[in-house]
Order: sequence, then structure tokens, then C-alpha cells
Amino acid sequence: MAGKLTIPDLFEWHATENPDYPLYRFHDGVRVTTITYAQAIKGIRRAARYVKARVTMPQVVAVIANVDTITCSINQLGIMRAGYPVFPISPRNVPAAVADMLRKTECRHILISSDAPIQELARAASEEIDGVCLHEMPVFEQLFPTDAFEEELHADDLPASFDMKGVCVILHSSGDYNCLSPGSTNHPKPIRRTHKKMMSWSSSPWYGDLDLTQGSLSVHGIPMFHSMGAFTYCVAATNGMPLGVFLPKSPPTFPTPENVFEGIVKTSSDYVMSAPAMIEFWAREPAKVQHMKTMKGLMFGGAPLDQGVGDTLASHGINLYSVYGSTETGLIARIFPGKSFTNPGMDWAYFQLNPINNNKLVDAGGGRFELIIISDPEIPLPIVNIQVEGKDAYATSDILEPHPTRSGWYKYYGRVDDQIVLSNGEKTNPGPLEKIISEDPHIQGCIIFGQGKFQNGVLVEPTPEYRFDPRDLSKLEEYRNRIWESVERANAFAPSHSRLFKEMIMVTSPEKPFPYNIKGYPRRKWILEDYKDKIAAIYAMVEETAQSDVAAPTAWDHDNTRGFLRAVVERVLKKSIADDADFFRNGCDRHASSATLTESTWIRNTLLRAVRESSPALTSLFPINIVYQSPTISALTEAVLRTLHSTGAAYTANTADDLVRVAEKYSSELPARPTRLRPRESSQEVVLITGTTGGFGCDVLEHLLRDERVERVYAFNRPGSQPLERQLNRFRERALDESLLSTSKFRMVEVALDVPGFGIGAELLGEIRDSITHIMHNAWTVNFNMALSSFEPDLKAVRNLVELALSSPYNSPPRIQFTSSVGVFRYCDIPPPIPEVPLGPSSALGSGYTESKWIAEQVLYNVAKRAGVPVGVVRLGQIGGNKTGHWNEREWLPSLIKSASLMSLIPTVEGVTAFLLSYPAARAFLEMRSSPEPILHLVHPRPVSLKSLLAPIAKELKATFVSYADWLDALEAIAERNPEAAQQNPAVRLLSYFRATAPTNSRTSLGLYQLSTVKAVAASETLANMPELGEADAIRWVAAWRASGFLPLSV
Repeated sequence: MAGKLTIPDLFEWHATENPDYPLYRFHDGVRVTTITYAQAIKGIRRAARYVKARVTMPQVVAVIANVDTITCSINQLGIMRAGYPVFPISPRNVPAAVADMLRKTECRHILISSDAPIQELARAASEEIDGVCLHEMPVFEQLFPTDAFEEELHADDLPASFDMKGVCVILHSSGDYNCLSPGSTNHPKPIRRTHKKMMSWSSSPWYGDLDLTQGSLSVHGIPMFHSMGAFTYCVAATNGMPLGVFLPKSPPTFPTPENVFEGIVKTSSDYVMSAPAMIEFWAREPAKVQHMKTMKGLMFGGAPLDQGVGDTLASHGINLYSVYGSTETGLIARIFPGKSFTNPGMDWAYFQLNPINNNKLVDAGGGRFELIIISDPEIPLPIVNIQVEGKDAYATSDILEPHPTRSGWYKYYGRVDDQIVLSNGEKTNPGPLEKIISEDPHIQGCIIFGQGKFQNGVLVEPTPEYRFDPRDLSKLEEYRNRIWESVERANAFAPSHSRLFKEMIMVTSPEKPFPYNIKGYPRRKWILEDYKDKIAAIYAMVEETAQSDVAAPTAWDHDNTRGFLRAVVERVLKKSIADDADFFRNGCDRHASSATLTESTWIRNTLLRAVRESSPALTSLFPINIVYQSPTISALTEAVLRTLHSTGAAYTANTADDLVRVAEKYSSELPARPTRLRPRESSQEVVLITGTTGGFGCDVLEHLLRDERVERVYAFNRPGSQPLERQLNRFRERALDESLLSTSKFRMVEVALDVPGFGIGAELLGEIRDSITHIMHNAWTVNFNMALSSFEPDLKAVRNLVELALSSPYNSPPRIQFTSSVGVFRYCDIPPPIPEVPLGPSSALGSGYTESKWIAEQVLYNVAKRAGVPVGVVRLGQIGGNKTGHWNEREWLPSLIKSASLMSLIPTVEGVTAFLLSYPAARAFLEMRSSPEPILHLVHPRPVSLKSLLAPIAKELKATFVSYADWLDALEAIAERNPEAAQQNPAVRLLSYFRATAPTNSRTSLGLYQLSTVKAVAASETLANMPELGEADAIRWVAAWRASGFLPLSV
């Protein structure tokens, strides 16, 4: 067939012989819709007639379009059917590159889509060449009209046969899309494929051992201007594979990892062809991994798939197939290997060479080989660049590494010509950039590096008269500035992903000069090997430091230091703030997670970078949490100066007297009750509750809305976009009843708790004041690193709620029930079990969070005594998972468990724990609103040993128990080796917490306090009857963390 039929012939044949067989499958929002070959051929013929009507003589017709897959591919097939070569051009090219390719192909006709960017690109390119005609591309509705006439279905006016040796398709190499120079040799190169070559290329899957007929292939993420796009619609016809695509519409659906995977699922695709980046994204989500296990195969190409991701997926039995090839040669890898190797398993990165090619391997050293493909005279290669034994051939410049035990299997190792592939798949051709930089009179030679990294760097060897020791940082800075103009010239030439930053300029050591080859070029491989440690160090340094363009103070005095810190903070927060404004109340670390660098880290690292420039030895004196301890520009200035000038510690801890003084500040000068008070007329309860979009508060809210005694619930939450949607999402996440939020009983109120009157209208405030019977204050900033001063807004909120209660017109003001924390027992010296009584301030010292909670408790005690407001302080223990089993991943135990999965170590912790499951704990909290007791301990009344819960988790994670001290030492060692270790290991982020809760003579590790619950169980039937936690609960937590991607999937 490959020698007799062409691609246009094949589509005509299918329309006759397999008219009802599907070519395309897409989900229209209701169901899966198909376009059969009988339907497709009509669109192909209409596209062919459209072109023939505008291009009268056979010649190359280009396509530059941003349209859906069906529209684009049908137009391309229509151009072929008209007997004209089709030339799909990437819209990512700049006009100069498009014009260059039009010249080289003598193309003067372009089909373009109607969107402005494509129109502008095509017009700009056509202005550089005479005689170029632009034609609007037929849209889907024109190709498949609903009112078509039957006479349109014939093909008498279209070619009946095609020259097998004639050009069918022109594809282009990747080149350098962003190269602006009109005479550049780095523009994409047109590559012509004959009809015979296209059929040969499309028949490559025949040389595998899988029958692909009726196996649907998702191409949702494949652009049709790419060679792989043309390959997919040709393979569909040669192998009977329906193509899964997006709904045809304008503008087209832009592919993302989420909607591509959704398309795979909705079209029930057996296979997917995708860039590795999408597969790497899908691998993060257990649900997607589970679906991939049901598919027949994932085909990837265009860049290497991350080894770790591939290994993880393969270990789950997912079939991974390398679609390794090139535009110049076609498929190099045999797509589907022999029957004994149908599932590539852990050898997924290896492949056999495609037997359709005449392959020759040439020794490239190190046991590796360069691949050369010899041209077949019957189906010649479109491009040849070498002669092998008198025959035309193409040297791919690809280096292959053989499998250590499986003969005839190889994996891609790299490029002979050293093209750099960044971690995101973007490619840099270093040669032209190195040439520009090397033209600088201060530079002897240079090498660009960056293979597998997030950005490129350049290693420069100065000319003899400018050589210096790069450890001299002042000389390094001077030299970087000296050559920066040449680097900028290279940047102007380079695509954006290839640009070089000043901090990524390395300079050679005088004792380790470049070796050069006979032609005078640096020996790249030898140089990169010699400098690999220094290259690794510069990447680590760039990650560690930040904002090197913010100049260090000229002197470390008050004014200069404050000015420097103000510039740093404003750069990080992207706004100006007052010198006494709290960082964390102005967006700092608002979206922090263990997977990202926080704003506080950027501030700290930039500070340390500046200190390192003048006094390297002093950087070790700065505490890792200095930004938390001194969270304003003024406070940080003072802390820095105290450290640098040895006038005291960077941070001065609070004393017990400080806490008492702050508590008095917020409980003094209370407003008087209204002069005329009245009894309540209704026995129904009206509850004001804060913090309902948090986990525990969310569960409490559902219980409130279910309680028949509660008439109305006002939910006070911080302002933000779509607060009700936020609440709905949290209900959904926690498997709660969303319908309760649509009842008249519930009212969401956006408030600023720290503002008198809460920032709401007088009418609404009056309605709330005149109706509430209970105030449940649950909202609080949870951050164990912040200093007490950063909790001032939380304490202001307590005072404002107190004043709201005092303003009630009823004889008995609403009861304030406050969610406190067992953290207030941090340094408690009362013998266990600790009773439900007030504590002295010394008990809570050492953490801004616990100090603020103690102050809030004390404010409420003072208010109860002085103004008669009924209060209930509920000291909430550790919540261990919601209804679905998921436990907030930023808390200390999930962080500890994550560290176990990474370190394979888990600490032996003595003592018992009284963890609570959130949903029943919330029910108990609600029941406590009727208790007259001022203090209750909401912890599990039947504690169990923490080790009994950790043991099944350790078994699941294959982690070894070690002493708490040894575990803490290992964690600290990780933090010292890598300042950004918290990105992978969240326990590092809580290192100060784990240090502070290490076991001492007076307490067990991790603050596992033994608390009395005598009063609490009397106040709550739910708490009194709560069953013990056990192994099943621990395994459920692990399963939920695996499902969320927090822990790796079990192997």
C-alpha cells in the first residue's frame, strides 16, 4: 500500500470502503460526537475546491493558523487533495523566519485564520516578499455546512492521481523561532516530504507488534503545525486509529494539562500522544495515575521524560512509549516493540530502532553511538548531510546509549552538537550565542550550559590581561559589568528562554584554563566536566540568594540599612508599606507552601546576600526566622543592626509581664452596657461565628446549620472574591452538605474583624447586635514563626467582638465562645493531668502564636469579671483529619510524616496523644456552647500512645524508628546543607517548632500534654462517647495524603 497509495488516496478509499468508521471523536458537552470518513472526505473536498479556486496553478500553499484540530487538519488534507504541497508553519515564528521559509520554498499563497495575531504575523512576513497572497482559511462551519447540496459530493473536478515522487508536505525544523536577523542561518529549515515518504512515515507503526485498529488516540495537546500533528492524522488513516480532539470551535480550546486529560477521559482514548511536560503534570495526581493505568499506552516525544516520573508511572504498570524521531528523518524509534516487550516496564526510556530505516551506529566514545540513517534510493530522505560508503545519509547528531543487558535497545543520551534542552523542554542552540559573546575583546572563549536546568548560564574565560581569581567578588562584579554589553547583544538575538542573567555568568579559574581544539574552539565536554561542581554551586547559589540587583547598603548604619530593607521588602511584596506595617498583614507568605519559596525567604536571603558581601562570617549570627521575629521594616532594621554591631540578640523575647500588659491593654476601658436592657423574646438561638472557611470552623458551621435550635447563623469571614463560592468549595472538599448553605438560615458576611464595626453597614451591624445569642470566635492566624506583634490584628478582633457583645440590648449579653489552643501549655509546670483552669503567662511564652492565644484567654476572663459577659474558652487539641481522612498538610504531624517518606526516618516519641477527628470534635464544640464552665479542654478523653499511631505509618512508608534527638539532628543537617530544603521537606519549615518541642525533664516531645477533660465530657455527650483512635485511622490519613499527592503513591 505504501508504494501504491498516497495520503489523499487513502482518505478517499476509507470514505468508500469504511464510510462509517470514525476519524475524529470529541465531546460536545453532552456526549461524544464522531466525524466519520464519509463526513471527513466532504470537508476535505470542500477545502480542496476552496484552494483551487484561489490558487489556479499547483504550487506550495502554506498554513498559518490558530484553529481547532479538525479545522486545521481538514484544511491541510484539502490542500493535498487539490494536488498542492501543504506547508504548515508554526505561528510561534517571528516574521523574519516566516519570510525566510517562504523564500526557500517559493511559496506565495498562505491560508490564515482570522485572529489578529496570525493576521499581523502573516502580513508582516508577506511585506518582506513580493507577490504573497493571503487567504482566509475556511472555518469548520464552511467545511461541514448543514445545508450542503448533494452535487457537491463528487470529486470529478479534483485530481484522480498523484505523483508518488512529488512533494506532499513541507514541514520545518524547530530552528530558533525568535531569531530576528533576516539572513540568519538559525531560522527553521523547510523539509520536503514526498507522497511516498509520507506513506512510508505513516506506516511506521506497522513495524511494531500491536494492532492499533480501533485503538483511539488522544491528540488534544498536539499542535497541527508540528510534524507530529501531520503524523497523527496520517497514522489515523494508515492504522485505523480514531483521533480524540477538542470540540471544534472558534477561538479554539487552548490545551492545558487539565483540559487535555479531561479530553482523554471524556473521549475514552486508549492512547495519548503528548509532550513530556503534560505527563509529568498528570503524574502528580493519584486520580490521574489511576486512570492512566487503565489506558493502553502513553506516547511521549519532543523532549525527554523526567526519569523519576517515568519510573514512578512504570512501577504502576503504565505503558510508556518513546515517539523519538525528527522532522528530517521521521520516526527513529520503533513505536511498539516486540511481543515479549509489549509493556516496556522499568525500561521505558529504551527503544528499538525503527526497522523501516537503514540505521548505522557510529562509535561516539564512552560506549555510546551516534545515529546515522542511510537514505533509501526508493524513498530518499528529504535532507542528507553526509556520505556513508558512497551512499547519501543523514547524521542525526543524536547520541544513543545501549541498554546494559538487552541487545538492540537504546536510549537517547544527548546531542553531538550540544543543543541544550532546559528542564521545561525549551531548547537553546548555544553556538550563535557563544559566537556573539566571544567577540567581546575581554573574552577569550565561552561555553553556555544549562542542560536539564531551569535557565542557562555561561562560563567565560577572560583574555590573558583580564584574568583574575573569581573568588574575589568585587573583581567578579567588575568583570561581569565589563562584558555585560556583549551578553546583552546575545540576549537580543536569543529567544526569551535562552537569555542569560548576570548572576549566571561564571568566570574560569586561572589554574583551570579552557582546553581548545585544533580549530580554536573550546572543548565543551571536557570543560563542562572540569567545572561541573562549580556549575552546580552557582545554581544552588542562585536559588539561595535573591534580588542581587538591589544594592547592599553603602554603610550598615540606621538610615542606609532601613533604606536597603525598605527596597527589598517593597520589591518582594510588590507594593510600598509603612516602616511599622507588619509584613504578614500585607501579603507576605500569604500563599506560602512547602513547594514554593516564600516572600519571607526572599527577604531573608537578600539580606544575607548583602551581609555576605561585606562580612561573610556574620551571616551565621542571623536566625533563620529573623523576618518572622522582626516583621516590620523598623523592627528588622533594629534586629540587623544589633546583630552586625554586636549590641545584643537580633530578637528580644517577650516576658510574662509583657503578656499581662498586652492583655490589660485589650481589656481595659470597656464600654458601658446600654442603659435600657430587655429580656429576650425568643428561645431560638442566633449565632455569630468567625473563620468558617477554615477546616474546623467549616465543620462547626455544618453542625450549626443542622441544629434545629439555631434560627440564624452569621458567618464572619475576611473579605475576598466570591466568599460564598469559597465556602462552598470548602464544604465540597470536606464532604459536607452544600445544600445547607443555600438556606435562609445561613448568611455570609464579609468583615474586617480588626476594624471597629467590622467594616459593615450600620443597618446590618444593628441587625446582628439585636439578634445574636452566641459569638463563636474561631478565626485566628496560624503561623508558629510569627512574633507576637504580628498577632495584633487578631487581638483587636477579640476586643471588637467583646464590644459587640457589650452593646447587646438584652439583659444577658451573647456568650463568647473562644477557640484557644493547647499550645498555651508550652511551659506549663502544673502536674498532669492539667486541670481546666486559667494559666499563668509564663506557660505560653516562646511563640507569638501561643502568647497571643493566652492573651485572648486573659482578655475574656477580665471581661467576664469586669462586665459580666459570659465566656467559654475551649482549648482545642490537635485535629487529625476531616470526614474524608485528610489532615491539613501544613501542620506538624503531616510535615513529620512527609519527612519520613523523604528521610526514611521517623522519631520515637514517648507519651500519649489526644488527637481528635475534626467532624465529631466540631460537634462537641457546638455542644459546649451551653456549658457554664469558663474553660474546657477539647481533646480526646481516651488518649493513646503516639507511637501506636506512627508504627503503621512507618510500616507503610518503610521508615525506621530513631530517637527524637537523632531525627532532629538529621533534619537539621538537611537544613544546613540546603537552605531551601523546605521546598521538598516541610518539616524543615517547622524546624524551630520541633526544636522547641523536643523532650525535656518537664515535658514529653512534641508537646503531648496530658490534660484533664472532666468538665469537657460533662459538657459534651459526643466527647464523652468518642472512641479511641487506632491503626485504621492512621492508615486512612496516609491514604488521603497519597490521594492528594502530598505523599508518593505506594509501590
